[in-house]
Amino acid sequence: MNLPRVFARALCVLWPLMLQACASVSEGDPIVAQMRSGGACATAETPSAPGVLSPAQAGQAPAQAQALPRIDLQGQMSVKLSAFADQPAKGLSLGFFFSGNTDTGQLDLMTLMGSQMAQVNWQPGEAWLINDKGRSRYDNLDDLSQAALGEPLPLRQLVHWMQGHPDPELPSAPGAEADTFTQQGWWIDARELPTKKLNARREATPLQRGVQLKIYLDR
Repeated sequence: MNLPRVFARALCVLWPLMLQACASVSEGDPIVAQMRSGGACATAETPSAPGVLSPAQAGQAPAQAQALPRIDLQGQMSVKLSAFADQPAKGLSLGFFFSGNTDTGQLDLMTLMGSQMAQVNWQPGEAWLINDKGRSRYDNLDDLSQAALGEPLPLRQLVHWMQGHPDPELPSAPGAEADTFTQQGWWIDARELPTKKLNARREATPLQRGVQLKIYLDR
């Protein structure tokens, strides 16, 4: 038996049936055009529904960065600076209102009588201070807080601390007691946060003055 000739005859019989099956599909179906371009009823991947990525597309799509949530914090802050070198000990009590997040925020500083002392604003790579002397730009919040409060305070981390947790972008360690931790040389006591109180302390060393922060949150 001549096998090639048998296969050729079988193909001649089956080919019209295959074409008829293709023709039974809707003429406007894009899959039909794809199959006919191949000359037969080839299999094709069904297109994804609008707005849904195929597995191949999903593997290539970059992850979307999620925006940080906006928060509002208001209260009073007590800052005590220990004596250091030729600088005497001093204290400062003020009211504050914070709005924003750790990347982009605004911090209003007020006297306890409600008069505005200064406004602090920051965004990635920039911070600025507005007070009775005008508007001053700084490269970072440490330099700005030095000018505004007389000591470089961790204002960005303080936003996290007032929510009862360390800044997740910096190393930290749990304290000996629950709801306490250390970060960036500061000891944070969040045990009284349920009653809207936070304590933070940085011990004095030969290279830096000691600082004690007490925060009373209104909300």
